Amino acid sequence: MAVIAIDLGTTSCKAAVFVGSLMLGSAYRHYSYTSPVEGWAEQDAEAVWELVDAVVKETLRAIPALPSIQAVCVSVQGDAIIPIDVSGTALHPAVLGMDIRSYREAADLQEKFGRGQLYSSTGMPCEPLNAITKIFWLRRHRPELNGRVWKYVHYEEFLLMRLAGVPALDFSMASRTMAFDPVRKDWVGPILEFVGITPSQLGNLTPSGAPIGIIRRCVASDWGIDVKALVVAGGHDQCMAAIGAGVIEADMACYSMGTAEVISTCFGSPRMTPAMLESNYPCYCHAVKDQYFTITLNQSGGLSLEWFQNSIMELGGLSDHDWNRTYDELISRLKLEPSPVLFLPHIVGSGTPTCDHMSRGTFLGLSLKSTRTEMFQAVVESLAFEARLNLDQLENLGIDVHELRGVGGGSRSRAILELKATVLNQPICTLKNPRAALLGTALLSQVAAGQFPDLSAACREGVQIDQTVEPVAEAAERYASAFERYRQLYGTLRSFYHNWRAECATTVTV
Repeated sequence: MAVIAIDLGTTSCKAAVFVGSLMLGSAYRHYSYTSPVEGWAEQDAEAVWELVDAVVKETLRAIPALPSIQAVCVSVQGDAIIPIDVSGTALHPAVLGMDIRSYREAADLQEKFGRGQLYSSTGMPCEPLNAITKIFWLRRHRPELNGRVWKYVHYEEFLLMRLAGVPALDFSMASRTMAFDPVRKDWVGPILEFVGITPSQLGNLTPSGAPIGIIRRCVASDWGIDVKALVVAGGHDQCMAAIGAGVIEADMACYSMGTAEVISTCFGSPRMTPAMLESNYPCYCHAVKDQYFTITLNQSGGLSLEWFQNSIMELGGLSDHDWNRTYDELISRLKLEPSPVLFLPHIVGSGTPTCDHMSRGTFLGLSLKSTRTEMFQAVVESLAFEARLNLDQLENLGIDVHELRGVGGGSRSRAILELKATVLNQPICTLKNPRAALLGTALLSQVAAGQFPDLSAACREGVQIDQTVEPVAEAAERYASAFERYRQLYGTLRSFYHNWRAECATTVTV
């Protein structure tokens, strides 16, 4: 029995066919987003669907003797919002999770309900990243759409409409909106009323891993698969990656090294405490039944590496082959010695635990002797320093991580893993299949199709450790000192950026 797993991220979509944990084939497409105004991030959702369609077809065509496809399941980026009409057609570009245009709407929600009350009701810190603030912005600033919008959806419902004609929204994605109670598993009525919408204008709530229908006949025919294939609700890509890394119980964490860098872990009861809120850590539903989930977030993770290549190295015009070759050359020059240059990786604002959208990226310590190699080393080190800030803070909150499992593109470089393990002073395990979100999506759908009795059994068979990268003891002390210097950067620069950004904001109109 085979299944199709689709992983739709912020800047790429992937598809794969699995039988059990064996990946028979996969394909990939890269795409980007536009930023027509400072702080905005948009995508053409219809174009993204065309790429998803293409990547699935490419995957299927490349597999000789394709087995019967029994199920299709999706993993999606968090917090993007797309207004659609009743046919499922996008009426406006997708407003991505990193988009902060709705900062005024977030402030209005906080003023109305209080930051603490919003968190205790929804498990989400009040931020313009949250989906409900983006819906609020669309209703205020695109009123011409209000009479045409059937639903405000994430990429999950958008894809599931195309696949099964059902705008299903799983609990993990719903509970990231800041309008959903993760304990009651239902919408918070007063928040929706304040924004001006009803539950019927949002996705159809369903647990992750639940079959929501069968594949539409036109899609099955176009893809050449069984017309009776189940379509299964997936979840937030970080939850799906955690499943693919075997993080379905406490004390383990998934370290996802992609466009954003995320450390995710789970626990068996909700933790919506003032201390969690102070550190801006969400508490939402895992894609695993009866488990709750939190993430640390560095949105400038892989984006920082891509930005350095394109803007500092000026390689944006190269072919993918030459771009990757140059990147590999930079990686080969990394060493376990702190760079004399420091980098604050806040190119789209800071992540947890500060979540300061006015902070910005900064190089410090540049001199006439500074080289691009040292600057690149500083960028990579900064991502490791951000991870350590968050692991230390999780420990302070009583969330201990005893096993760290690395996934995503960054986990394929031993040099980067060794540097990060040394900065964290903690081993990092890698997986035989580093495409954890795809694997987690496949395992979840196979449980739904009856291939495994439950998710624990699926993970026992499907999640396989490849290697354990240990910290280098003689370098760990040097990096401990460098980390203490790094800890000072944000506090030192915060006042400057807040004053400077406040002046810039007066020139921006919505």
